[in-house]
Amino acid sequence: MAADSFHASAATMNDAFLSAMAEKWRELKDAPAVSAAGIGFRPAREAAEARRLSRAAAAAGMPADAMVRMWRSLCGDVAVARGLKAVYVAGGDVTLSMEAARGYFGFGPNMVPLMGVRDALERADMTPGALACVPWPEHAGAGQWWPMLNENKFRSLAIVGGWPSFPSTAGETPRIAIVGKMSMESSGDDDTLATAHDDQYSAEKLLQDVGLKADVVARARSLALIRISEFVAVDDRRIDLARRAGLDGLRVVGVRPRP
Repeated sequence: MAADSFHASAATMNDAFLSAMAEKWRELKDAPAVSAAGIGFRPAREAAEARRLSRAAAAAGMPADAMVRMWRSLCGDVAVARGLKAVYVAGGDVTLSMEAARGYFGFGPNMVPLMGVRDALERADMTPGALACVPWPEHAGAGQWWPMLNENKFRSLAIVGGWPSFPSTAGETPRIAIVGKMSMESSGDDDTLATAHDDQYSAEKLLQDVGLKADVVARARSLALIRISEFVAVDDRRIDLARRAGLDGLRVVGVRPRP
């Protein structure tokens, strides 16, 4: 069967598909707000839309994961159009990290592999239009870079997403974290990451006392990495209450939109 035999029957459907894609492109490209990194990149908004599209796709008989892959690729190209110059990838098996970074950003952005996580964070902090992709901080070994976020030089950086993040693997821990000089926003269904000095191993109890369900997921000497089961803004009153109750140095360092 000749390829052109598909054209007539599919023309109307193709036009509708292209119109919908073009509308999404314009919607993303023209969205307001540029981050401190100089990029028009809104990961929380993109995650919320991915969640909506994946559910609609599943209801229409299309694999939800396939819809998310298409959406992420489109978002990566839009990020380039809105100022993304480079994504610095480092930590762990760089080949796997590059694969995961491509999964999140597609093939539009310039991916730059580096040897060290510190180097990637420094470039994300100092280079306009740059982000970093590094191992997800809950992983042992390669993921244990997260105490760097407490250093004064990296205080402007935040974890703003994780990947992979598919409906079919909702319970799995992401492989990589997307880090940048950005404000954290809620996607409507999130986990929050925070750090604190927890010499007394009381972080979970102190956070529970102020109404936050939390788990300590990693430790580095007295410093604890804490996952909170909801979105918590950096200026949330409960964070201040937990500090006053004795959770020294408690600060929000990242957010992970759920699939």
